Amino acid sequence: MNINKKLLPIKGHYFLFNAGTSPLVPYLSTYARQLGFSSGTVGLIYTVLPIFGLVAKPLFGVIADRYRIQKSLFILFQIVTIISFSLIYVIPENRESMSVELDCNGGITVLKSCYAPKHQADKCKIDSLEKHTLPTTCRMNCEMSTPRMWQTVCEHWHLPYYCYSNTDIIEYKAMINNVSLKDDCAYIAAYNVTLDDKYTYTPKCRIGDGYVDINEPCTLNCADKKISAAIGSERANMTCVDKMLNYRLCSNDTVQLAELAKGTTTGECSASCDLDKHTPWRLMEICEGWEADVASTCHPKTAAGGHFPSNLSFEGIIKPTTTLLEHGCVYIQLHEIKLPDDTTRIPYCSGKALYENTSVIFNTSCQITCGDNILVNEIFQGAQDSRATEMSQFTTQFWLFFLMMIISWVGQAVVVTFADAICFNLLGDKMSQYGKQRLWGSVGWGIFSLITGVLIDHFSEGAYKNYTIAFVFMFVFMMGDVFVSCFIKTESTKMSLNILSDVGTLLSSIHTVVFMIWTIAVGFSTGFVWQFLFWHLEDVSGLSCDGAEYTKTLQGLVSAIQTFLGEIPFMFVSGYILRKLGHVNMMSLVLFAFGVRFILYSFLTNAWWVLPIEILQGVTYGMLYPTMTSYANVVSPPGTETTVQGLVGAVFEGLGVSLGSLIGGRLYQSYGGWKTFEWFGIASFIFCILHIIAQHVIKDKNGLTGAAQGKENATE
Repeated sequence: MNINKKLLPIKGHYFLFNAGTSPLVPYLSTYARQLGFSSGTVGLIYTVLPIFGLVAKPLFGVIADRYRIQKSLFILFQIVTIISFSLIYVIPENRESMSVELDCNGGITVLKSCYAPKHQADKCKIDSLEKHTLPTTCRMNCEMSTPRMWQTVCEHWHLPYYCYSNTDIIEYKAMINNVSLKDDCAYIAAYNVTLDDKYTYTPKCRIGDGYVDINEPCTLNCADKKISAAIGSERANMTCVDKMLNYRLCSNDTVQLAELAKGTTTGECSASCDLDKHTPWRLMEICEGWEADVASTCHPKTAAGGHFPSNLSFEGIIKPTTTLLEHGCVYIQLHEIKLPDDTTRIPYCSGKALYENTSVIFNTSCQITCGDNILVNEIFQGAQDSRATEMSQFTTQFWLFFLMMIISWVGQAVVVTFADAICFNLLGDKMSQYGKQRLWGSVGWGIFSLITGVLIDHFSEGAYKNYTIAFVFMFVFMMGDVFVSCFIKTESTKMSLNILSDVGTLLSSIHTVVFMIWTIAVGFSTGFVWQFLFWHLEDVSGLSCDGAEYTKTLQGLVSAIQTFLGEIPFMFVSGYILRKLGHVNMMSLVLFAFGVRFILYSFLTNAWWVLPIEILQGVTYGMLYPTMTSYANVVSPPGTETTVQGLVGAVFEGLGVSLGSLIGGRLYQSYGGWKTFEWFGIASFIFCILHIIAQHVIKDKNGLTGAAQGKENATE
């Protein structure tokens, strides 16, 4: 076997460049999904990126041809790609802090998170969570901006220090209906009280084990003269008799007290009762007994001029076995709460107060992180992601990710285009051997996309994936590519004296125009596969309860089969196939294969069945790329090879891939992967039929049949 040492560096480039990009590029769309971007947003990103490729490829192609600096730009943009990819790794997630609502269900506080319409909860995860018998601890920080929420916390969670510690007085009006004597003290009974001069309550109270005996000193100003005379300058203490509010008045003048108890004593008294800030539970007991939720007197209070805390932080203990999915919402019982002072409370709640005609359920938004149960985090995060809007995604993280993606895309586009031009330059008149050089890129891609997928799953837990190993592989192999590329020896292509004129002449050919339209069509299909095949596999895997555990391994296997059973065999014999079938027939066959491939995707219910489908990658990419690049090289006027390669690549990505990403992303977001792949399959069949008709109508009559059919005289 003879080794062509001149071609070894370009083989090494194809291998190392693809070994460096394969751990990252196939997973970037799903990585964006994990960062918190929707399919519509990802589709928008991949719509804009090829436009930059559309500009960059011919632009730098012209510069390289004009100044004969192909190799310098080739290596420079490899370095640019490395830097931009590395910076993507340090971009934080675009997600908002995970949040849930607190809701009340029959006196029990529950965590609630609802999915947006047209989005479904992951039933497998919920079923799995219901089997977790151990409690889960979650760090929670709840918004407490509404009086209703604070009222619930104060009355039912029994957190007096958070509610009444700055309240030192309570003022109200009491209606007196009876006075009795006991132990030389008069007990003045009230049958209703009025707070805020508008809300009237029955002043019930509680005493005994577990309750606080209210004993606040009050200044009473009564309309009844006997009561007023008996009280004089004394103060009466609030107390509880027969579960009703009484005022205990003790005095040395027992005769006057006895006189007070004679007959019926009624009337209104204005009461001003002192409260000890160090015993805030007394006010809490008063307000709970009276059920005076609505009165401002019982609302949480701060010192004069101060504001009540807008948030309450605590540790929530939840019971996964109580998980319930109902009407698109997930509910989990909040069993206990642990406050910063290490006290534990039972978070009871109340849905309806006696004075309310309709139920007013307390609710608030809480930021939550459940560190010891990944399933809880994933379920709540999934619900929140389903509610995300497009506008909410245009954050600083989005623009940083978008910028780095643009730079990396331009870098890759220039490197790929220049590599092909350099490869054809090295091959000379043996262009049919291009596939044998390019297949080394498929080897690198297939091996390391599979290894990366397996390792990502190995270093991850649950559906949340750790992509660190992908970035490490990218950096190591791309740096190796820079080193190997320095040894490529290539002469600049023969200069054309009028590049733009030659390219303009090229585009005046009807065959070339049809070829460009075909390039857009296959780019349209390719763009959707590149961006959303792995999304679809994640969704299909979600139909199985253990699907998340092997998603990246499966995606790695997909890449491996695409390359080793698809691309490599077809690229190896691409020259032979093109000589036998010709470019025109091969173009129609590629479109037909895309149609079959998409229709098969639309029937997937088990993600593993995608593997045999990926053999079609041999036709839809293994033959697409040699057909597209070799045809472009055949029809290029001398000295414009790099420019024409850039133009064809720009049309493929800048128009075809861009449209496929945009339309595919929007359809995927609205209708899901199954329907979208079905529609793309039908579109591919239509493109195939139209291409056959167009080629039949414009059969070549100008002596270019050989080139147009791919029957150049080069030998393998």
